[in-house]
Amino acid sequence: MQNGLPYLDILIFVIIAVFLIFRLKNILGTKTGFEDSNFGKDKTEAKIANVVSINTKKTTQKNDNLDKEIIKIKKTDETFDYIQFINGSQTFFKMVLEAFVEGNLDKVKEFIKPSVLKNFNLVIKERNKENEILIINLQAINKTEILSSEISKTALRISVVFESFQIKALKDKNDSLIDGDLNKEILVKDIWVFERKINNLNPNWTLIETKNF
Repeated sequence: MQNGLPYLDILIFVIIAVFLIFRLKNILGTKTGFEDSNFGKDKTEAKIANVVSINTKKTTQKNDNLDKEIIKIKKTDETFDYIQFINGSQTFFKMVLEAFVEGNLDKVKEFIKPSVLKNFNLVIKERNKENEILIINLQAINKTEILSSEISKTALRISVVFESFQIKALKDKNDSLIDGDLNKEILVKDIWVFERKINNLNPNWTLIETKNF
C-alpha cells in the first residue's frame, strides 16, 4: 500500500490542476459583448474586413436601385420581364455591332429610330468612301444592366449600360492599321436607350439613343 501512495499524490495533483484549469477557462472565456472583433488580428486583416463590409453595402444599394427601377416599370407595364428584357437587349447589342461592322444594317433597322439609323449609316458611308475596314471582335459582355427608366404619358424609356471586352481596330485600304490594337483587349462602356410605346400592341423595343458611359 505504501508503494501506492506516490501514485495517489499524483492523482490528487492532477485532479486539482484540472479543476483550476476549468475555473480559469470559465472566468477568462466569458464574453461580455464588448469585445473588439478585430482583437488578435493584424491591421491588414482588420482593413480587409472593413473593405468587405463597404463593398457589401454598395452592392446592396445597387440592387435596391435596380429593384426600384423594375417596380417603377412594372407599374406602367405589368407584363415587363426583367430577365427577358436584359437577354433581348444583349442579343440586339451583338446584332447591331455585327451589322455595323459589316456595313449593312438592314437586319436591325426595323428596331432603330430613323435619326439614329441615319447616323450609323453616315459613319458606314464615310468608311466605305475611304475604303476603310472596321474590326470589332466582341470577346465578352461583362455586364448588361438597367441604369434608369423614364415614363411619359405615351412611352416607356429604359437606359441600359453594356460593359463589354472588345478588340477594336481600323485599317486603311492598304490594310495598314490606322487606329486601335489587334492584340489588345479593351473594356468598352456604352449606354443605349430603348423605348416602347405604352398601350401599343407591338411588344418590340426601339433603340432611340446611343452614348458613351
